Amino acid sequence: MMEDRTRRGLLKGLAVGTVAAALPQTVKVGAQAKPPVTPVASAPREWTDPKTGYRVLRLSPDGGGGKLYFYKNSFTPEGDLMVMSSPAGITTVNLASRALRTLVADPHADLLFTARTSRTVYYSVSDPGEAQPMDRPRTIFAISADGGKPRRIGRIPAGQINAANADDTLMLGFVAYGSKPLQPSVRDPRNRRFDQAEYAANGPDGKPLNFARAKGVRMLERWAARYPMEIFTLDLRTGERKVVHRTNEWIGHTQFSPTDPQRIIFSHEGPWHRVDRMWTMRADGTDLRKLHERTMNFEIFGHEWFGADGKEVYYDLQTPRGQVFWVASVNLETGARAWRRVERNDWSVHFNRSADGRLYVGDGGDADMVAHAPDGKWLVLLHPEPVPDADPDSDKAELIATQVMRPVRLVDMTAHDYRLEPNVTFTPDGRYVVFCSNMHGRNHVYMVDLASGPKAPA
Repeated sequence: MMEDRTRRGLLKGLAVGTVAAALPQTVKVGAQAKPPVTPVASAPREWTDPKTGYRVLRLSPDGGGGKLYFYKNSFTPEGDLMVMSSPAGITTVNLASRALRTLVADPHADLLFTARTSRTVYYSVSDPGEAQPMDRPRTIFAISADGGKPRRIGRIPAGQINAANADDTLMLGFVAYGSKPLQPSVRDPRNRRFDQAEYAANGPDGKPLNFARAKGVRMLERWAARYPMEIFTLDLRTGERKVVHRTNEWIGHTQFSPTDPQRIIFSHEGPWHRVDRMWTMRADGTDLRKLHERTMNFEIFGHEWFGADGKEVYYDLQTPRGQVFWVASVNLETGARAWRRVERNDWSVHFNRSADGRLYVGDGGDADMVAHAPDGKWLVLLHPEPVPDADPDSDKAELIATQVMRPVRLVDMTAHDYRLEPNVTFTPDGRYVVFCSNMHGRNHVYMVDLASGPKAPA
């Protein structure tokens, strides 16, 4: 009860964007100021970035397209095809030839992810209705990435499917009961210009807040609401739905390990400095434990993902928020930790790691975001280097290993509106970085050729 009263009280005086900026008890919805967007008939098929020298290729059709969230698998096991959303429905692209094929000709089909062990693409279709898609029943389908007839996997009464496990026997999802959209004026995410809610709220002076601060208001409201939630699995062989975790915390980012069929990670969503965000458990709900312990005031961490070998979980760590930036990791078996220092202008909405572990990539951020970077709108390749140690014999295994990230800028994102998250991903062979951008008007999917620039990886 004390915790719930504390959460409600925070609605009267949460710091949004800065520690000192308090919000009034009642936050009014206001008009979000939007920068002008000038659509063009079609984005260029390819170009060489004049500021970085790297070659950028468009993958989506002329009508536009969208890619999956940064940790979701979108490639076939052989690495030849990638799946993405398009105005027609679900489309595959051959990464070698860039040839496109409409796989599911249904604009209501919601692309989920690809399988780990077969050339299978999973998607869902929500029942018609006025409620937000997560609150409607939805049917899960599977189809071969090479085409053919889809097959029905199962049906859920509400919620979202987020992942399949390493041997493709279970799906993982979550559901909230009685929740409201983060931005009530937006009903259907398929109609959103920026693939996320058009957050809008007024500050204490009655003026509209920028996107980042308005999002903070909405996230606070959702976190304080304490809606009941469940994490569940769906058996791909039988269609059985099984609840493995119940809570009144706001749950998100449910992920299966790419190598251990029984290992799950998930997050407690909400204001990052107020939640114990990162958690892991087994697929039966056992071995529930936190993955990071806060050690300083206003320390934040999140946007976590599994490494390709499933041994570590990686995440954005700030000590404290908006001041010192790291890409951190924790080994799930040994507990060993590593922190990789990132400069302010290289901080990114999301980071990712190549399958071989040699490189990281970030998708940048605008000046209104948490880093307040003066020159942060870049896609950036990051090379980790150990911090020189004059006395290596003094190292202790239980201490945090440290590295620094050496940046190489890949793509100028000056014209990109960060209300659309680029969601960077390496291709399986590590040759390209795939991202989404609205820099040419419409949302499109692009990839940058890492071998094409003046500072190509060795």
